[in-house]
Amino acid sequence: AGLGVDIILLDNLASQELHMVVAQVKATHPWVTVEASGATVLRTLSQLLGPHIDMVSMGCLTHSAPTLDFALRV
Repeated sequence: AGLGVDIILLDNLASQELHMVVAQVKATHPWVTVEASGATVLRTLSQLLGPHIDMVSMGCLTHSAPTLDFALRV
């Protein structure tokens, strides 16, 4: 039976556990897109990368972005 999903988000897993779970998912459902997330920063990004990880979410890209103050007159 199918999973009924196209994408699975795995959030806040330890690196070793993440890669084990992703390998199991891809072995039985290779068409499913797997996204990894959770406390990811550029310094730790390499720990999440692997042959079965399709996408990585990084909140730090927007959480720490500088703001721009502007106004529009309509």
